[in-house]
Amino acid sequence: MKLCLSFIAGFVLISISFSAAQQATPAPLPQRPAWLISPEVHPDNTVTFRFRAPNARDLKLVREGTDPVAMQKDDQGVWSVTTAPLTPDYYGYSFTVDGERTLDAFNHGLVPNLISPGNYVHVPGPSLSWEITDVPRGEIHHHFYKSTVADDERDFYVYTPPGYNPAAKTTYPVLYLLHGFSDDASGWTAVGHMNVILDNLIAQGKAKAMIVVIAARLRHARDCP
Repeated sequence: MKLCLSFIAGFVLISISFSAAQQATPAPLPQRPAWLISPEVHPDNTVTFRFRAPNARDLKLVREGTDPVAMQKDDQGVWSVTTAPLTPDYYGYSFTVDGERTLDAFNHGLVPNLISPGNYVHVPGPSLSWEITDVPRGEIHHHFYKSTVADDERDFYVYTPPGYNPAAKTTYPVLYLLHGFSDDASGWTAVGHMNVILDNLIAQGKAKAMIVVIAARLRHARDCP
């Protein structure tokens, strides 16, 4: 009788535990609406851009190096356009909504710029030097300082190659990079992917391990002597 009661109690306990586990299982996340996916790179290297603006009258895609392209609005107020197949690369872009420039809110890929920041879309290609591959990686260090010449706060970045040890006595060549007009010190890494390119070249034996200093350029007329 005791054995039978123990079996029944055990079965009830297992059933309760299984039911609790079922209740604790989180519900599946809702499917992401298509209009939230922008840009969407397709297997054939075409790219679909989307922007939700139900009340807009005119919306264009402005892709770097090309003329603005008109986008079409659906009955949900989502504007979209799909490009022809693009050569693997990074492409900067933005939108104009009724003539006003704006960025793609659902794309985390940003192009920093002091005058006209934008977005970028990455169309991957296996043979490109800026594609991330399985090779040793260097590091990017971000530093800040007070400029006594310009009398303001500035920053610069330093790339150290794979295996760099500040305590060692190894000497490296140093490359100094200056960014273009209206860019900031992050441009060479955030947009140019300098560190990825150099990691790949060092791994391939096409470049020596080196230190790269990416400094901020003069930003104001008063910076000039």
